[in-house]
Amino acid sequence: MVLAKDEDNPAVSLGSPALLDKFDRLRDLNISHLVSLPQLVVVGDQSSGKSSVLESLTGFPFPRAPGLCTRYVTQITCRRVNQESVAISIIPGAGASTAHKEELRAFHAETTDVYGENFARIFREASAAMGIRGGEDGKPEGAKSLDTFSDDILKIEITGPNQFPLTVIDVPGIFRTATPGLTTENDMALVRAMVERAIKDDRTIILAVVPCNVDIATQEILKLATDADPTGLRTMGVLTKPDLATERATQQVIIDLVLGKRNDLKLGYCVVKNRSADDDLSSLQNRDDAEKVFFKSEPWCQLESSGRIGIDALRQRLSGLIQSITRREFPRVRDDVQKKLHATEEKLRALGDSRADAMSQRSYLAEVARKFQDIVGDALDAKYTRHQLFKDSDMKLITRIMELNEGFATNFARRGHNQHFEKEHDGTEGEDRSPAEKGEPGSSPFPELNDILVNHDYVCAKPQDNIMDCIKEVYRSSRGPELGTFGGSLLSMAFKVQTEKWEGLVHSHTSAAIVLVHTFIVKTLMEVCPDERTRTELWDTLLLEKLQRAYKKAMDHAKFLLDVERNGKPVTLNNYFSDRLDHARGDRYQVRIKKTATVLQHGNTRGWWLSQTALNQVALTKSGNVNHVCKDVHDILQSYYNVSRKRFVDLVCQYVVYHFLLDSEGSPLRLFDTKLVLGLSEEKLNAIAGEDATVMVERERLGQEVKSLKAAIKILRS
Repeated sequence: MVLAKDEDNPAVSLGSPALLDKFDRLRDLNISHLVSLPQLVVVGDQSSGKSSVLESLTGFPFPRAPGLCTRYVTQITCRRVNQESVAISIIPGAGASTAHKEELRAFHAETTDVYGENFARIFREASAAMGIRGGEDGKPEGAKSLDTFSDDILKIEITGPNQFPLTVIDVPGIFRTATPGLTTENDMALVRAMVERAIKDDRTIILAVVPCNVDIATQEILKLATDADPTGLRTMGVLTKPDLATERATQQVIIDLVLGKRNDLKLGYCVVKNRSADDDLSSLQNRDDAEKVFFKSEPWCQLESSGRIGIDALRQRLSGLIQSITRREFPRVRDDVQKKLHATEEKLRALGDSRADAMSQRSYLAEVARKFQDIVGDALDAKYTRHQLFKDSDMKLITRIMELNEGFATNFARRGHNQHFEKEHDGTEGEDRSPAEKGEPGSSPFPELNDILVNHDYVCAKPQDNIMDCIKEVYRSSRGPELGTFGGSLLSMAFKVQTEKWEGLVHSHTSAAIVLVHTFIVKTLMEVCPDERTRTELWDTLLLEKLQRAYKKAMDHAKFLLDVERNGKPVTLNNYFSDRLDHARGDRYQVRIKKTATVLQHGNTRGWWLSQTALNQVALTKSGNVNHVCKDVHDILQSYYNVSRKRFVDLVCQYVVYHFLLDSEGSPLRLFDTKLVLGLSEEKLNAIAGEDATVMVERERLGQEVKSLKAAIKILRS
């Protein structure tokens, strides 16, 4: 059996045989839907002469019975080896089920007789295995379905000592009229989509077959090629049936195309003359001889020096194209396969191991909890180099908490008091960077926290400057029969008035801390548990309610501290109180002394001189009972306020933020750990970590892709 010959130029090679072989082995792995591969795709209308062109290129006689070789993609691989044979197998489509893939991979037939009934039978059996409907008798014997077209690929391997190394992809021909019992309107759209999908990639050389006896300008296949290849850099036109172009004008159009006078395709056109459809007797040698004779006649002899007439010229053109694309794209394909393998392995790792039983489910969830706690530990210890999550500033939890607490302490010192005291002694007055007015209320950043957050958008207003008026008002509204003194309740009431803004400040600070922690938890869970279903179940059925209770506990303690500090009796054992009070009273005497004394300058020393009479005047305030008492209240209030403020800010930061939200065993950050997972019932485990059918199918698909891509890497490195 002689399927093809290259006696005119035995050195011709359609690309490097080693590279071509590697790409063919990659196609056998069916990874073209994952990584695009360099390929030569032959497209055209039905009855355009496409099969005849392929037969002339490969020496392979396609069966001509209706319904065969036109219902699926055909991959034809020619290799030069000593033994002649034709092997037929099936590459399952990417969407085929596992059982169908195994069945198709088991199909294999080999023969040396490609002209007898046995060969046609092999094709019918292949069609039946793929479930193809069609042919003269409708459904092929043994077919399990009634599909007109298939996503499976028929692979034909042709070997022989005279073969050209070549791989070519043949897709079904486009048709415009449905055939009752064979094709439908949906089939027409399906074939068009198959053609568009086959030629869209930049690594595909498009061999567009167009008969000479039609209006080439209106050919749909050329329009599809132009849509896929707007620049025309990877499309070559092949003109067939020149013997049917009998009109002189039509012949001239063909000649102009071949000579490049109509430069719509950068790769140009070749013209070939194949055997007629009903010629079953002449050999391929007869075909080649008849073609040469035909192109020596008028007007075709004008093309003799063009290098674009006949099947040999087409082979030469394809040789250069195949060599160029395989060598150019090989390193790019290798890189793409490596990147795709890495990405697919990441997706597979994200799904974790199969979780079909309680043990695997508990192990999976415990590992998620361990990763969660590792990130929590790093976030609280400011070890931000250990995980890429910390590139997000929101994830630098302890840093954000420190900033929040410092801002809280500063704002509390500058704006926490309702009225400015007459004179500050502890340096709390300074540049005011806070907004002057309260903002409009906003919505909670997390709806699930709406019942917990209080005044989370609170903006503290500036203190006023009428402290003595306020103290006098409190005094008048609550004075008792005391003479020159005041009752204990007066200081409590004045303190409560002066601390009216503490509630808003503490509630907003606690709310902000809760939001920081909650944001951290949400983002960390998304990182350590990428399986959306598991994460949702974990959140909704196990964590959310526990988190809400922990947040509420922190907010309740903040309210407790507020109640004790503002509504309890003023109490302190801190010596700072008496020191501040002495300073305040001493300052009042200094003011009166400076108003009465005479300034003396002795060298570099400056002082004041008081006469006995002036000293008596200083000692006598003469301010009236109300003013005297109110000034005492002011000084005591100021001294106690400063003690209380510093104590209170520390308590809020230490207990509410650090203890309840960060460090304690019951803090939100400590709730999700391996101990919690180990205590779950099997029913609860299955509800949270059990896999549904979709995840199982996805894991199987990704696993198969990883297997195929690893095999591809091995091939590319061999």
